[in-house]
Amino acid sequence: MSAVKGVRTLLGALVLVGAGASHASAQAWVPAQGEGTVSFMFQDQYFKYHLFGTTQVDAGPIYSKSMLMDVTYGVTDKFAFSLALPVVFTKYTGPSPHPLADQSGPNPIDLGTWNGTAQDFRFDVRYNVTRNLGNKGIVLTPFVGSIMPSHDYPYFAHAGFGRDLRELQLGLSAAKLFEHGVPGLLLQGRYSYGFVEEVENIPHNRSFASFEVGYFATPSLRLLGLSTGQITHGGIDATPTLRATLPWDVFTHHDQIQRENMMNLGAGASYALSDRFDVFGSFMHTVYQRNGHELDRGISVGVSWSFTTPRARRSVGATAENSLAKCLCEKGK
Repeated sequence: MSAVKGVRTLLGALVLVGAGASHASAQAWVPAQGEGTVSFMFQDQYFKYHLFGTTQVDAGPIYSKSMLMDVTYGVTDKFAFSLALPVVFTKYTGPSPHPLADQSGPNPIDLGTWNGTAQDFRFDVRYNVTRNLGNKGIVLTPFVGSIMPSHDYPYFAHAGFGRDLRELQLGLSAAKLFEHGVPGLLLQGRYSYGFVEEVENIPHNRSFASFEVGYFATPSLRLLGLSTGQITHGGIDATPTLRATLPWDVFTHHDQIQRENMMNLGAGASYALSDRFDVFGSFMHTVYQRNGHELDRGISVGVSWSFTTPRARRSVGATAENSLAKCLCEKGK
């Protein structure tokens, strides 16, 4: 598959859908100047077990449905930004609802009904330091990202909407598209370190990594193997006696400060409907987790639309390279 031939058909290929409605920008390729994408994704998740350390506990299932809109735009051929905001709906149907923070009764969010709200704004900027496509090199793109709660939402609940914490992320993405050996094979990975807002003087920064294996089975169909992992630096372990051993004002933050380590694996596909529209989907499952809620299944589907503004370059040479950059930028979260 030649680069120029592939550019016209690899339209918004890669889907990186993690365990939550997490921001998965910071792909190695960035859109060309004046080009971008608007993506919409729906995610359906089912969490079967709670975990005390690595011990599974059946304390009642948690359901989550979320919708995400992401806008990505190429300011130059090397510099791009993304902005996203998920809306999350959750439900807990177990026998042990969290109490309210003032202990006046059970938390209504945990009483078996669906509740929803907007979650966290996700913003990142990326700068491609090398796009060695012509030399078949590795593409490297450092990024800076941020997570900012859209408002103060409930987090002290089994069916909490998120962590309600500010976070600054620094990281690097790398990718390589193969045109020889296994034409159409693409490998891509990223690493980020998150400086997370400290709670109750307990540090809990985190490292997040992902790795993707993509293969263009046809000019329109992309198949994907997906993996995501997280390590928390600090935090606390959840135990059956946590409520009795922690001061109440610390216990109410235990979902925010848990030492949550995990590894998720999955698969996905993306299909180009036209030069502007792609559809995509994926399935994810937790294979290892410490603390938190274990993802039994995460199903994601979405659509992305590619757009061009008057700032886009029009030269033939730039079109070939920039279109490939566009097709390999993120289309889902």
